[in-house]
Amino acid sequence: MAPKKSIATKISEEKELKAVVLADAFDDLFQPLAVNKPRCLLPLCNVPMIEYTLEFLAASGVAEAILICKSHSEKLVAYIRQSKWSRGSTPMKVNTTIVQSAMSVCDALRQIDESSIITSEFILCTGLVVSNMDLSELIAAHLANKDHEASSKRSLVMTMLLREAASTHRLYDKSDESVYLIDPSTGRLLAVNSSSSLPRAHTVDVPTKAITKSPEIELRADLIDTHVSICSPDALAQLTENFDYQVVRRDFIHSTLISDVVPMSIYAHILTGSSGVLSEAASASTADALVPALGALDLSAGSGITFPSHSGYAAGVADTAAYDAISRDLIGRWAYPLCPDSNPTDGPPYSYHRGAVYKTSTVFLGRESRVDHHVILGPNSHVADHARVFDSVLGSDCHISSQSVVCGSYLFDRASVGKGSVVERSILGERVMILENVVIERGCLIGDDVILGPNVRIPAFSRISRRSLQDQHAHANDDSDFDDSDSDDADLSGSDGQAEAGRTSMSGLSGLPSNTDTEVFDTQALGSSGVGYILSDDTEDDNELGDDVVDEEIGAKLRTLRSIGSNFSDLEHIHAELAAEASMRSAKVQVEDAIVRSPQEDFEHELKTITNEVLEGIEDIDMAMMDISRCRLDCNADQNVIRHIVLKEALNAIDMAALPGSAKATLAKINKLIAWGITSGTEQLDAIGIVERYCALSNAIDDSVRGRLFKVVVCMLYELDILEDMAVILWYNRSLKRPDDEVSRGLLDTIKPFVDLLNESDDEDSSSEE
Repeated sequence: MAPKKSIATKISEEKELKAVVLADAFDDLFQPLAVNKPRCLLPLCNVPMIEYTLEFLAASGVAEAILICKSHSEKLVAYIRQSKWSRGSTPMKVNTTIVQSAMSVCDALRQIDESSIITSEFILCTGLVVSNMDLSELIAAHLANKDHEASSKRSLVMTMLLREAASTHRLYDKSDESVYLIDPSTGRLLAVNSSSSLPRAHTVDVPTKAITKSPEIELRADLIDTHVSICSPDALAQLTENFDYQVVRRDFIHSTLISDVVPMSIYAHILTGSSGVLSEAASASTADALVPALGALDLSAGSGITFPSHSGYAAGVADTAAYDAISRDLIGRWAYPLCPDSNPTDGPPYSYHRGAVYKTSTVFLGRESRVDHHVILGPNSHVADHARVFDSVLGSDCHISSQSVVCGSYLFDRASVGKGSVVERSILGERVMILENVVIERGCLIGDDVILGPNVRIPAFSRISRRSLQDQHAHANDDSDFDDSDSDDADLSGSDGQAEAGRTSMSGLSGLPSNTDTEVFDTQALGSSGVGYILSDDTEDDNELGDDVVDEEIGAKLRTLRSIGSNFSDLEHIHAELAAEASMRSAKVQVEDAIVRSPQEDFEHELKTITNEVLEGIEDIDMAMMDISRCRLDCNADQNVIRHIVLKEALNAIDMAALPGSAKATLAKINKLIAWGITSGTEQLDAIGIVERYCALSNAIDDSVRGRLFKVVVCMLYELDILEDMAVILWYNRSLKRPDDEVSRGLLDTIKPFVDLLNESDDEDSSSEE
């Protein structure tokens, strides 16, 4: 018997392995961040995203990577030419193909087929893939399965790489409820039922032939598309023949699986491990373990179905929600050895510190600053005294001013945050200036060169661009005239060298409108010194959400679910809101003789009733939160009302004669409901203010217990992790500067020992770190 061929030998017998990399996504989910450069050049943990993809392909033995791009193609060409991938010592060639006439992903792939540069099996992926895998084993499995399918007179056109994840996993797409039908004995994909999560589908369409021709099927709703596939040239031929295909999964994969005209197969390989590299030793041990389990199949000879290893990390940055999730995985070392201190580029090295904090040697941290867990600090970044940064990434030359807070956010190069400002779970582009006392709520995308402030609040999930939509479309048309022969002189730096004078006037910057002096900005929304334009969802073309999404409101909600800062509770709230709207439409009533009541008053009354029922033990707190959500959506009431009323009702329920025990028991009973209305640093400050005003002004309590009640309540909220130490300290410092008629000096004196204790604790932590 001839010896079995190794994986490496089998691959070497094929033609040189190529990869087709979709460097353009043909959607606008990252706008306005990608107005001035291709999305694949945006930084992920301070490294251009395309670098992760190219490193992954090179590690998998790819000989040539073909980058397909349309928007800002000149900048991608110039980046590749000056990167390490253009050096003679690199094992992989990187070429760029510009597809200016393509309107979709399938259009771009059809142009690749017309060029005849793909003649054998190839890897298809986006330019936003992060993976620590070596695909050699998966490629060998694809080749073996292709031989097996050929014996049944079927053509294997694709092997998809999927990832197992629960519906609560941070990488799970909250806007998608796709179900995969898989034959578990072979790994063959039988059908894909793609549907949007809005409105929620209550049924799954299962093709009859999937049931009749397979003895066993699995319905998997816990899978994530990694945007990596192994394809045969037949896949490109099918795209060319079917010119109406626009999206790979919705059109090509779905049509291929249900077609009875051409017998074609698609396989699915599912990753179940969190990380790990498929080494040669691991591959051999995996094959040895599978042989007895499969009845001693000859895996290398193609006489049976081949199953590669299921370990490794792979994910694609499909939207800003995935951008946030993958960044957290890299910082938390879930994709080891891909992590910030193993920088794949030629940039400055990062060092790892306690709490997953990464920083370069040129970072400046004020002695009174706080940099907590899961943070990356780029070169020359500056965090001033009394500023706090946690769960965030700062690019190079970023500046965080005193008393400002940056949490769960990503700041690109040379972004700055002014004094007393708060940035929460948002992304700030290059050279963005946040002036003093600005609050950026979760989910905001701020484009390059935008200025916000001072003294303004940016609503959640806002998108603000330096260019208006008309300028963006005009600039896109100008890009279509790009000639590859001129790419040597392409400018990658955007506004490099435009220093402080350009930051003041914003004129003369690369890619910005030339008529800056005549532009009129919405200073009421952006602040008196604001520079930029608010992008509205109803003026965008959301074709990436699918043809079945025709309702603009649904499209806007789906965009929100795919944005950084979105939570699974947002999906529940949207479902409840849609159900309430459907109920109202189906149950029309006569309102001519009805008594007109304020919805806000109805909600406040209901909220007080529910809160008191929880305090009295009549209603379960989880059920109460669901009732409050339903009532708030029905009444279209403000979320901030929950915080005010719940805190006041809790304070009213405290027995002043039994302090501090009664206060601790009451707050512990309702702490989950209180915490539900306090989700940001700004809301923590507001909560302390509510308690202060109650203790200072309420006629229901005696003067002798006002200070004691205030101290007990604030301390208890701190112990319950509802308030953070920085919030208490910041509130106290600001209150000291307020006029006497706006604050109770007696309450400040009472809380001072607790504030001093918090300051001492911070000083001890800083000393231990040093």
